[in-house]
Amino acid sequence: MAGGEGDDHTGCRVIAQGYRVLDEERHAVDYRPSIWGDYFIKNPTLPHTCEKSLEWITERRDQLINEARNMFSVGIHDPMTEMKLIDAVQRLGISYHFKDEIHTSLSKLTSVEFKNESFHEISLKFWLLRQERYCTSCDIFQSFLDNQGNLKVTLHSDVRALLVLYEAAHLGTPNEQFLIEAQKQTASLLKSMVDHLEKPLAEKVRYALRTPSFRRMKRLEARLYIPLYEQDKEECNELVLELAKLDFYLLQRIHREEVNEICEWYHGLESPRKLFYARHRPAEAYFWALGVYYEPQYAKARKLLAKFIATITPYDDTFDNFGIREELLPFANVMQRWDMKEVDQLGDCYSDYARFMFGTMIEIENALPEDTARRNVNTIRDIINEVCKGYVTETGWRDNKYIPPLDEHLRVTLITCFYWGINCAAFVVFEENITEEVLQWMSKFPQIVKDSCIISRLMDDIVAHAFETERNNVATAVTCYMKEYKTTNEEASEVLWNTVENAWKSMNHEYLTLTSIPSSLLIRVINLARMMETMYKDIDGYTDSKILKEWISMLLDEPILS
Repeated sequence: MAGGEGDDHTGCRVIAQGYRVLDEERHAVDYRPSIWGDYFIKNPTLPHTCEKSLEWITERRDQLINEARNMFSVGIHDPMTEMKLIDAVQRLGISYHFKDEIHTSLSKLTSVEFKNESFHEISLKFWLLRQERYCTSCDIFQSFLDNQGNLKVTLHSDVRALLVLYEAAHLGTPNEQFLIEAQKQTASLLKSMVDHLEKPLAEKVRYALRTPSFRRMKRLEARLYIPLYEQDKEECNELVLELAKLDFYLLQRIHREEVNEICEWYHGLESPRKLFYARHRPAEAYFWALGVYYEPQYAKARKLLAKFIATITPYDDTFDNFGIREELLPFANVMQRWDMKEVDQLGDCYSDYARFMFGTMIEIENALPEDTARRNVNTIRDIINEVCKGYVTETGWRDNKYIPPLDEHLRVTLITCFYWGINCAAFVVFEENITEEVLQWMSKFPQIVKDSCIISRLMDDIVAHAFETERNNVATAVTCYMKEYKTTNEEASEVLWNTVENAWKSMNHEYLTLTSIPSSLLIRVINLARMMETMYKDIDGYTDSKILKEWISMLLDEPILS
């Protein structure tokens, strides 16, 4: 029988990343325990080492918000200065204080005309408007192109402008050839120059090349950008900088209390403790939810989504790392009927997980408005049933060593990656604007959600390919592509990375044009895709949680003020 997280098993077959296969029949590996363990339970609050009191920090933060608001309201006569202010407050994570002011400024910006040679200004205008769903045309860049359609050589030395265009190009849609080429050309130019630039500009360029702003987890972006902004004396506004630090610290304290609450909830439940084969990741699940909504007013949604993500993780593990088909079929039947009275007919672990999953969904339902809770949560349950059916299909593939064509694989695995379910849960617990029409739209697996699932599935399959293959699990998308098109691992991975890139472009298109769905909801889909960039860029950081230690520490354990 499979062992638990962190148990010592000598003599077992060692596979990729140093994991051991504990039970060949069950495809079970020795998942490592979360590095956080009970840390956030034993240390529930963020240390306060700042010489200023919390009361002073809060009052000062509120004062600075009003002063910054006045910077917008009195009107900045130079559009470039105003655009830089908007860019700064967005990157520094404080734009939620100035939504109305930013909306007013950007509305006016749409009618501002810049001179044809204003490369930096036009690039920044395009980027800011695109981020807020203004369908600005690429035609505004025509004057900067040579006869071959490339950026004029005279622009190649303007590093700050190139950096803005590089960021803007990542908001391109599938048919915008200029932005596709600009993304490649600016990346190439910036890479060629970065080692010759002085700080802090060199650090800003490296930071952007690692992950463009639009694809970065917003709370992490704020934490990483604050020191870059502080060092850049040419761009830094001291009032905005101080506000960003104080606000980040106050939110950091709230987030620390919440992750403590999630860990206490998880470790206080009896059922998860019995799932010895599963990944127990309450802190990492909270980090994931923090990427979807970080603002203080969304505390309830954040905590409910964290509970949902922590709960579905052992669902995947029950099929992948424990169950065999003759046990899984009756388990799947019970799971799809959502009847707690049927749970006791299941064997150990299966009944424990069913009790856990059903209990969490009831908890979520009870936390939502009574008049719509059942309808809304049932939409999540319906999608989870589709995931369960997909899991059953995958076990058949695995046991028969079947490697399907890529399209057949994705028809199932885009569902079993669970991102459709997580997207739906993120909407439902958010509560705002969740109409029956929105739920019907979500239930049809809309394109923008499908795009987020493509990003999730393919990034996971690429970075975890060796691990999943060596444990004889379900064939990855990489394996399917290699077989179907007779390619190498490297060639298949390159094609699939391009598919991820295309999914981002499709998502951008949907974000810009899907006017029937509010921005406050669509940004949750974008934020979930951003979390894949954070957690799965090089390796599966959710499974091997030490990979995420630096990021989680920066957001939840290391005070930004000292």
